[in-house]
Amino acid sequence: MPRQDNHGQHISSSPIYDVITLWPHRSLSQRGFMILLSALGLLAFVIGLGFFLIGAWPVIGFMGLELGVLYLVFRLNYRDGKASEQLLIHDKGLHLIRISPKGDEKSTSFDSHWLTAEIFPQKGKRKTLALKHHHHIHEIGAFLPPAEKQAVKELINEKLIAARTRTVL
Repeated sequence: MPRQDNHGQHISSSPIYDVITLWPHRSLSQRGFMILLSALGLLAFVIGLGFFLIGAWPVIGFMGLELGVLYLVFRLNYRDGKASEQLLIHDKGLHLIRISPKGDEKSTSFDSHWLTAEIFPQKGKRKTLALKHHHHIHEIGAFLPPAEKQAVKELINEKLIAARTRTVL
């Protein structure tokens, strides 16, 4: 029995030709984060000790608060980095699975004959990568940097054309 997506549409049981997975880039690993935080903690201790010795002991509390805020911001950033999007390309179209940072999944299916990936300019310098299906636009890869959006657009369109030609043959 075919699975259903969140809109009640049947997910195609046809073979999947390609899978494209998009996820946010994180340039600092967990290990690197711990090294950075340890180095900043050591630096804050040395500076705080200097302020303590000259009688400005309240500075130590503020330095600890700064480290706590930095830790919290990095943790939130890493949590958001768990989000991803999978594009399953098959002969009848594309199936999009969005996975939230909490692990919740949302899925949508598109017919391949009317589907293209396009980049739409927005206010400022931001550009939106989206799947255009008839007159509906579904943004994907919002977390991708602008330089990657063009390459992903070309890859998706290339894979869609390849899947369409397989069904024609």
